Amino acid sequence: MQTKASPLLHGPLLGPGAASRAPALARGFATSSATALLMLALTATADSTQMPTAATVTTPDSVSREPAPAGTAMTEGHQSAAHQSEGEREQTSILYAPARIPRLYEGLDWDHCGPRPVRLGPYQAPPPLDPLTPIDVEAGGMIHHRNTQVTELFGGVHLERGSQAIVTETLRLEHDTGQVTAPSQSYLAYPGIRLIGRDLQVNLDNESGRITGVSYRFSGETNLRGQAERIEIASPELMHLQRVRYHTSCKPDNKAWSIHARKLDLDKVTGRGKARDVHLRIADIPVLYTPYLSFPIDDRRKSGFLVPMIGNSDQNGFDITLPYYWNIAPNMDATLFPRYMSKRGAMLGGEFRYLTPRDQGTISGQLIPSDSAYDNRSRGSLHIEQSGRFWQRWATSIDYNRVSDDDYLDDLGTSLDETSVRHLLQSGTLSYAGNGWSLTGLIQTYQTLDSSSSTYGRLPQVLLTLPRFDFGPGLNATLHTQYDYFHHDSLVNGHRFVLFPRLNWPLRRSYGHLIPSLGVHLSQYQLEDQEEGFPDAPSHAIPTFDLDGQLVFERPIKWLGSRALQTLEPRLFYLYTPYQDQSETPVFDSSELGFNYSNLFRTNRFTGLDRIGDANQLTLGLTSRTLGQSNGEEFLRASIGRMFYFADRRVQISDSEDIQPGSPYAGEIAAKLLDHWNGRVSLEWDPQATEEDAATDGTAWNKRTFELEYRNPNNDRLLNLAYRFNQDSDYEDTDLSFRWPISEGGTELVGRWLYSMKQQHTMEAIAGLEFGQCCWRLRLLGQYLINDRDSDTATGSTSVMVQLELAGLGRIGDSIGEFLAPRISGYQIN
Repeated sequence: MQTKASPLLHGPLLGPGAASRAPALARGFATSSATALLMLALTATADSTQMPTAATVTTPDSVSREPAPAGTAMTEGHQSAAHQSEGEREQTSILYAPARIPRLYEGLDWDHCGPRPVRLGPYQAPPPLDPLTPIDVEAGGMIHHRNTQVTELFGGVHLERGSQAIVTETLRLEHDTGQVTAPSQSYLAYPGIRLIGRDLQVNLDNESGRITGVSYRFSGETNLRGQAERIEIASPELMHLQRVRYHTSCKPDNKAWSIHARKLDLDKVTGRGKARDVHLRIADIPVLYTPYLSFPIDDRRKSGFLVPMIGNSDQNGFDITLPYYWNIAPNMDATLFPRYMSKRGAMLGGEFRYLTPRDQGTISGQLIPSDSAYDNRSRGSLHIEQSGRFWQRWATSIDYNRVSDDDYLDDLGTSLDETSVRHLLQSGTLSYAGNGWSLTGLIQTYQTLDSSSSTYGRLPQVLLTLPRFDFGPGLNATLHTQYDYFHHDSLVNGHRFVLFPRLNWPLRRSYGHLIPSLGVHLSQYQLEDQEEGFPDAPSHAIPTFDLDGQLVFERPIKWLGSRALQTLEPRLFYLYTPYQDQSETPVFDSSELGFNYSNLFRTNRFTGLDRIGDANQLTLGLTSRTLGQSNGEEFLRASIGRMFYFADRRVQISDSEDIQPGSPYAGEIAAKLLDHWNGRVSLEWDPQATEEDAATDGTAWNKRTFELEYRNPNNDRLLNLAYRFNQDSDYEDTDLSFRWPISEGGTELVGRWLYSMKQQHTMEAIAGLEFGQCCWRLRLLGQYLINDRDSDTATGSTSVMVQLELAGLGRIGDSIGEFLAPRISGYQIN
């Protein structure tokens, strides 16, 4: 029931200091101070002649309109209740009913537990209130004692300003001291937090106070709730919670886990919280105790121990890591990883990170002083990574990796990809960017972990990139310039200087293109320790010409009931490069290019610059696409192509010259099959394989890859099926991985099975179970791994990982999400 302001509430309620306090109150309210609404509301009646425009004060209609004598009670407000209608009395009882616990949750969603997840987008906080935002004050009656300068509001007090509110039964203000008390149960609501408690005491002058028997609810940026015996506000920046009986991110009526503490201090100045005598309870059962806990309450970092990681494996035994985080400076930190493995002994790992206005970097390493499983030898690893930009045009990067021995990754690597590494990169780059051109210097070496293979280092490489030169309508030229010095401990070393000028005349139209190109490969070597009988300074000048032409035909069709566009794109690519003998030069960085559809249209069948393949060949390719007519989405793409040779390929790296009249067929298919289903096929078939080749290798198919994947929009359901065969690399694998929920409660299964059909055994198997609720998740994971793909007798190792995640508190155990992400395609950490 809304009425006009009553004259009974006019008068000098706040005394001489009210005017000076009002601005401070407004500022406090803008920062969500617990005292701000009281301060503004009571300040609203400071004018002795009229009500301020920033406030609206209402009382029931029956309250007397005549001023009462000073120091007397407003009994008329109580007497008028008897004259109210039944509907008015019902409305008043609802409006002024004592605050109850359900008030904490009314109108608030609990769509997530703990911090707001990324999938929901950023939290849109309400804008700060203007200091002149009106305040509604509703009360059943008021008494003002002029002799003691005390004001009392009673009969159900309701103060509201925008999205902020205070509801209590009675309120008392001492104007001389600025002390406000509300002995009965009180309800306070601000954006992001609600409180219910009793015995509210607030000082308006120093913005301090306390409240007992408190229940609280955080919302917006984070969903949390809890209870405390008493909250003391020493200042707007410092809060003390006594006897925290309950603190959790679980939904109401869910007691899955909670934190209990004797004392909790929250300091906004330092951005830290400190708790003493902390208990972690699972299902109301104490499972963890610590006498002291320090943690950040904002995005500022803080030094301290992190949650431990615990696991078990055949190779390492029982495995526990207790990380310690060191906040060195705002732009610099480090993490130490003391680790103990029962079968190997103690290990110390560390990671140092820094960030400056010009660059950033990471230095990490591990050290086992005495590995019990490796003849008590000292073992370790080092990784350095840096990238930066200086003075606008200069850029640097470093990627350095080293391990103590050849078996380190086999013994301590956690995936097949890690254990299969045989060359560790060690490189540094310095580059300068000019106006359209750039100059890059590179130093690159490798640590070789397999004595049967080795690679050259570049000490250094200098690469000059120049802008494209235009010579009138459509004609342009490019120039590639590169210098390298190649170093090897036991092979030929030497300098190599390369120039590759190229002239292009692209003719492009909406229905296709025709691009003739002419270039020449110029190279000069200066070799050291060259084999006898070979020149020390060989050089080459090898011209090359290519002509690339493509047409695009299209027509409208229907694709599963939707309007679509189908294309037919024939492509011809002619390449001519005359033969020149290059056997007198070493192979520093060249290798045979992998064969697939896209490589049918390259101008050199080798990588690097030491071998320029001779060619007189024509490539025929055909691609068809099905595109959504409204948005251009690709539903289907199918490609097939083959090269036809008009001369033998005499330039080779290791094999004899190739005399086949044509290449194998290369084909690709990619399709969006149904909603959330996608498929890919890649094939290489050699029609020229003889019966003897088929009998030896088993098939005329050189490569076969079939992949099928399912993704739902929320990415909580995914399935990957793959078959991969590569005759040149000598492997044939099947790969199954998935992530699939099996119940509405959040239980899901994860797994991977990588099986070698060539070796006829499992290379890697992962099985995991994740279950829990909104505010907690428990993950159990087991892994079986064989490190050596090429061995028929290699034995595998098993490991077990456990992780408990409590939303809003942290994770305890192994980082299972980070472990699964690179192993299950499409897996994302929630």
